[in-house]
Amino acid sequence: MKNELDPRAAREEMEMAKTQSERTFSREQKLPRRYRLYDKIKENVSLRTVDAVIVITSILIVAALVVGILTATPPQ
Repeated sequence: MKNELDPRAAREEMEMAKTQSERTFSREQKLPRRYRLYDKIKENVSLRTVDAVIVITSILIVAALVVGILTATPPQ
């Protein structure tokens, strides 16, 4: 019984080491989709532009919130 388990365990250990090695030493490490998108944006857009878009978007969100609060009707 022990002789049957040893080769299986050794084979499983070899497979795990192989997958780990492929992940570590693969030539083309696959990045998550969001990083690939960020890299494409980074190539075409400056950092100042990204900062400006973030600031303008946050100002618009705050303005929409303030307008919504000011124009709301109180519950009756």
